[in-house]
Amino acid sequence: MVLGLGAVGCGAEKGGGSTAVDAPGAEIAARTAPATTPTPTPTSPAQRPLTQDQLERAVVGKRDLPGLEVTRLGSGTDGFGDGTVSALSAEDTRPASCAPVSSAVSGGASRYAPLGSVTRMAQTRSGTSTFHLVSYRAADAVRVMDELRSALATCTTYTVKWPTDTTFENLRSAGDPHQGDDGVSFRIDVVSSSPVSGDDPVRTLQSFQVIRSGSTVAVFSAFDTDAHKVKQVPAALVAAQMKVLGTGGHRS
Repeated sequence: MVLGLGAVGCGAEKGGGSTAVDAPGAEIAARTAPATTPTPTPTSPAQRPLTQDQLERAVVGKRDLPGLEVTRLGSGTDGFGDGTVSALSAEDTRPASCAPVSSAVSGGASRYAPLGSVTRMAQTRSGTSTFHLVSYRAADAVRVMDELRSALATCTTYTVKWPTDTTFENLRSAGDPHQGDDGVSFRIDVVSSSPVSGDDPVRTLQSFQVIRSGSTVAVFSAFDTDAHKVKQVPAALVAAQMKVLGTGGHRS
């Protein structure tokens, strides 16, 4: 399950101010990723930043996609669950220029303080995947995507120290998803080892789609323990969730 959630955990942090988290590598990402996408104007319900309650009501369900089963992950304790997403420390990512990718893989986090977040597992007829919805202030949501796109242009391999020594290899683009206001797709090989046991490292192939809709960044992921197989994120799930976000979420 940990591997399915990006092989790394999220630290506990409720939505705070609209400033970036001070961390090594943050300035690098900021310099290399000038905002190229217009900041969404928060005038319509679909563009306004969603609160934690609104974000939880915006989660896709059976009424949006028949046959869909959605399971809540985490209870908000121990840094995992709704409203707890935060970026991994850039100090734990080597090289630090890959920190935006590392944070996205860990659950849609970034160096910008979120207003709210949800974490879910979804099962459809075409498979099982996880997804995270993270609400930001409008300008921050744009910066999240710009910095991620810039990092993906140069980052191919990186390592993280927590929760275990994990290497992310062969990072490659999978084309931009035609959903939402902005988006990227990528695949990555995850090689994790336990510092306790002497077992061989576990290798998985993970697929990610990171899509912005207004001020919400959605991260969809799927994985397969066969490193030679590509587990696709269910297209129907992505389309249904982005449709809900595009209208500002469910009204009831």
